[in-house]
Amino acid sequence: MMSNQSATDIDMIISVDEKYLSQLDKIAENLRSQGLKDIQVLTGVGVITGKGHPDLLSALHQVNGVAAVETAGTVQIAPPGSDVQ
Repeated sequence: MMSNQSATDIDMIISVDEKYLSQLDKIAENLRSQGLKDIQVLTGVGVITGKGHPDLLSALHQVNGVAAVETAGTVQIAPPGSDVQ
């Protein structure tokens, strides 16, 4: 099965302005129309996550109601028994 995710897609975290929290679903649709994929709306915290090409960052920031757009970091944990814990 092939994934529709491009090899260059990155995870993104979009914070929604407090004044627009009642419009999370509409904002998510607007982000989708800009190219954001695999969208999840985290209603309780006013955050939308998704994947997209890094070139989308500035366009997503321009969507009405978006307070911030960030790339998601990754965390790696050393295996049990390793010297670094």
